[in-house]
Amino acid sequence: MPDKTDGAVENIGPYTFIQPKSGQKITSDSILLAEFALPLEKNDTVIDLGTGCAIIPLILCHRSGVKKIVGVEIDEISAGCARKNVMANGLEKRAEIIRIDWRELKRIYPPGSFSVIVSNPPYIKRGEGRVSPVRQRAVSRYETFGALSDLVDVSKYLAGSKGRIFYIYPVLRFPEVLSEFRKNNLIPGRITFVHTGKSKDARLFLVEAGETGTFGTGKAVFI
Repeated sequence: MPDKTDGAVENIGPYTFIQPKSGQKITSDSILLAEFALPLEKNDTVIDLGTGCAIIPLILCHRSGVKKIVGVEIDEISAGCARKNVMANGLEKRAEIIRIDWRELKRIYPPGSFSVIVSNPPYIKRGEGRVSPVRQRAVSRYETFGALSDLVDVSKYLAGSKGRIFYIYPVLRFPEVLSEFRKNNLIPGRITFVHTGKSKDARLFLVEAGETGTFGTGKAVFI
């Protein structure tokens, strides 16, 4: 049940979703990423790095029959909210929330433990821009706990040789993302650019990568 620190109750298909009144709110970015990762098979094993209040696990539970989704979150309040959302919807057998720095996941899981890795990570490099005084917002927006290079490294480890990796990032970091993929012998297999309104310039991009793959045609998404 929601408590006095929770915001309004929203619906995701048959599920209810709550998030704290303060801190970073969900955005369309996470929804776009979840849709981009679909379809999933029942036997897929999914891990969401930086799950926040578990919006992506809830969407994937609703839109697929996947039986194992792990949401990783370092912020205590967000992780607590994520667990509350999982329990409130009776998804404990399908979704698990763990509170940990995802850079530490190598000591928990062996290589190749997951077939699907998704992440809507902090977009802003550490030391750039003005850091929010609200801890939840700072953690979700700035690379306080790990840079892009750390994210790619742990993603490749968890995916092994057969897993697929899905990210959403600002277009300004497109060259950097591709550079990190090359360093880790990852191949971008599908790329989609996201436009806001009628803008000719893409704001974000979605990418799927793995150790094997071929470039798809991609497409533009307008929101």
